[in-house]
Amino acid sequence: MGRRGEEQGWEGLNAAQPWAALAVVLLVLVLTLTAAPAFSLSLPGRRHAATPPAGALAMGRSGLQEVAPPPAVQQLQQALDGRRPRVEILSPADGALLPAGPWELRLRVEDWPLADAGSLGLGAHLVVQLDGDPPLPLTTTSTTMRPLEPGSHRLTVYAARPWGEVVKSPGAQRQIRLHRVASNPLSQPAPGSPQLIAVSPRGEAAATPLLLDWLLLDAPLQNLRAGDASWRLRVSVNGDSFLVDHQTPLWLEGWRTGSNTIQLELLDGIGEPLNPPFNSLVGEVLLEPGGQRPRWQGDRLEPAELASLLGEAPPPAEPEPEQEQEGESEPETATPMGAEPEIATASEQEQQQEQEMPPEAPAAMAPDEPVEAPVQPGEPETVPIAPDDATAAAAVEAVPAPDPDPADADPVAGEPAAAPADAPAADGAPPGRLQRLRQRLAS
Repeated sequence: MGRRGEEQGWEGLNAAQPWAALAVVLLVLVLTLTAAPAFSLSLPGRRHAATPPAGALAMGRSGLQEVAPPPAVQQLQQALDGRRPRVEILSPADGALLPAGPWELRLRVEDWPLADAGSLGLGAHLVVQLDGDPPLPLTTTSTTMRPLEPGSHRLTVYAARPWGEVVKSPGAQRQIRLHRVASNPLSQPAPGSPQLIAVSPRGEAAATPLLLDWLLLDAPLQNLRAGDASWRLRVSVNGDSFLVDHQTPLWLEGWRTGSNTIQLELLDGIGEPLNPPFNSLVGEVLLEPGGQRPRWQGDRLEPAELASLLGEAPPPAEPEPEQEQEGESEPETATPMGAEPEIATASEQEQQQEQEMPPEAPAAMAPDEPVEAPVQPGEPETVPIAPDDATAAAAVEAVPAPDPDPADADPVAGEPAAAPADAPAADGAPPGRLQRLRQRLAS
């Protein structure tokens, strides 16, 4: 009886094994399904490899939305897609110890045009960034850099498209370390470790959409197969965040007018900060609508504009300023409100009248013309008075004539005697100088 019961127990156990195996499989499946959502929740907003780079992108409460690039950008992008720029830093050398003061940076670039299109803006160009300084655009291969502070520094140079997007193809970026006084390696990321450099947007903007772009140096490749994610970029705009896992720039609409805060944080595959604090960056862009937008932010380019931005044609001529018409009289100076006009004194009026009076032309002396007596020294010059002044004429008549001098008698017979100096002028002739003096004294 005991043996039969033992056999029945073994038979029941054998019969239960398939069910137990099935239960284990179901338990593993349930744990797997529940773990996957948990991992997804730990990285909200992540973009999977299957997600296309263009199209709508959920941005939470920020109102940002990914849109297509402007038509002019698409046109320039198509023209530059065949380029494979290579950038080299000729001097200074990597790890150089620089002296105090400004220093010279010399570069070399291949297969990349450097163009300044004048009023159209920058064409294809280079960008130099020293530590956390604002990007310095260049359309030449040499420039003078600012003095360095003591310690170690990072100098990054990359090729950029006309709208500021960094070219991410191999060889289009270079970075070296420079030192001043002494090396300080702990102040810089370890060589070969991932580095994040903010590219765009920054500064001021007059219109949207705006380009969100960044540069990752020494970051491992990913998205080659499922589950190979080794980094994520967390983007926070005005406090709202989302994650991206591609080095594809984003054109975004929905920025607010005025100040916009942008924070970029590089994370590892499980959402932890990667190589902090060097890879946590904060920037600001000021959106002031109504200003002049860059040409690449508008509609399609004309052939001449496209050639200028690509460095294949000179920039368009600047309009000449309007020249003032010749002979245009200067505007009269108006008397300020509340100021009293200046009143000239009597003596100033007399001097001004005497200066304005045209000089008398000397006439040939005829025998019947009176001789004008010279002005006696010490007598003041006066302003002439018009002969039709009745009061002055009366005063002249009241002045007695001086006695004639016997020496003034006519020595030559037959010649008419000279008229006295105080003789009245002929009809229509101007009064003599002595007569005018007497008129002035009489008045």
